[in-house]
Amino acid sequence: MYGQSVYRRRVVTLVPGMTAYQRLCHHGILRLADAVLGQRVYSRLDELLRFQWKPIDEIESYRSERLQRLLSFSAARVPFYRTALATRGLAAHDIQSVADLPRLPVLQKHHLRNQFRDLQVEHYRGRTYEMKSSGSTGMQTTVLLDRACYDEVFATQLWFSSMGGFAMGKAHLQTGMSLKRGLVKGLKDLAFRCTYTSAFDLTDQTVASVVQRMERRGIRVIFGYASSVYVLARYLEKRGLERQMDAVFTFGDSLFPHYRELVERVFRCRVTDCYGLGEGLQCAAQCEHHDALHEAMHGVIVEIVDRDGNPCPDGQLGRVVVTRLEPGPMPLIRYDTGDVAFFVAGSCACGRSLRRISRIQGRATDIVTTPAGDRLILHFFTQIFEMLPEIAQFQVRQDRPEAIRILYVEGTGFAPQILERVRADILRNCRFPLQITFEPVEQIPLEQSNKRRFVISTVPF
Repeated sequence: MYGQSVYRRRVVTLVPGMTAYQRLCHHGILRLADAVLGQRVYSRLDELLRFQWKPIDEIESYRSERLQRLLSFSAARVPFYRTALATRGLAAHDIQSVADLPRLPVLQKHHLRNQFRDLQVEHYRGRTYEMKSSGSTGMQTTVLLDRACYDEVFATQLWFSSMGGFAMGKAHLQTGMSLKRGLVKGLKDLAFRCTYTSAFDLTDQTVASVVQRMERRGIRVIFGYASSVYVLARYLEKRGLERQMDAVFTFGDSLFPHYRELVERVFRCRVTDCYGLGEGLQCAAQCEHHDALHEAMHGVIVEIVDRDGNPCPDGQLGRVVVTRLEPGPMPLIRYDTGDVAFFVAGSCACGRSLRRISRIQGRATDIVTTPAGDRLILHFFTQIFEMLPEIAQFQVRQDRPEAIRILYVEGTGFAPQILERVRADILRNCRFPLQITFEPVEQIPLEQSNKRRFVISTVPF
């Protein structure tokens, strides 16, 4: 693994006021899981808890060293980057720091789709895992990760939650994509007191059941897609109810200002917003001051660039481009996320010197609402389309409560019966018999923010 840290001395405290069971989960169960599963999440998290307080010059030096190793490795073992450097007359050693990255091309989603093999490490030995993007920009992509990449993701997520005051072992609710958790995840949920529920089934009946489970199990923390947490808060608000939570963490889609205002009012606590990507990238999160998001500078390099790939000054809106410092079986260097944000100047009151990023400014999806009370969020649709390479791009449009129209761009191996499969998948998870029409198009148009909206709904929520 690249980037073995020198910041390992005594064990540091994850969050203040941990219960005995939380300490057991962190120092005992997590370490046991590392030994049994062959991972190193516990030790990496300990490194990150120290790293966050390092001076900026030490942080940049650490990143530059990892970046140089990443470029040397990629130039030697990855055809795509070897060619990209050669066509620009560059060698790996010409990229010494973040400031040199604009000399390299921006990796686009179509590169991942069309040059998938050339982006993989030659003669890679070891187990790999597929990670699929959510498709929130209208184009799904697949990347490959290995155990080291997964460890970095998990350790970073635990660090993000620690900034919001959470440690494993505290009863919590999590909304997610699939209820099929499997043996390992099921045991993890049991040990860490996680109640897992669908982020897609959001009818009043289902939400009522979730609220009841929260009350029975004494749940005071929520993790979930921003839109699903908003639906939960809206359900309570309509009934004149509030619930005291200790913390709410959002991820996966945009936390709009009106989402945050309602969630914080109904749950009587602050929201910690986290920014990650389905491609296995954990990029930034808010700290205890709930202002701008702190860049995860130990594991990624975030750039904000203009349409030519050049850096934007602080405060100027631009495209979010990310480099993952752990190479894995498929390095990602200057990957265009399709999101839009800006760097926030100045330091944070928390004392961390990590660079700060605004909340994601790109227009996220609306929620499709049906007469039967179905609320279909962004990830309801992406979990259907992400397994269909036969459809290259898509967009859901709703102008009437009882109907949706799906624009699509044909992909490799497209056949008309694919559309019937999509229709069946939607209706199977929707209580209302939606009228679904499909419209083939050459391309889904871009918004001014350089993103393709995934859902455009004019039906009031």
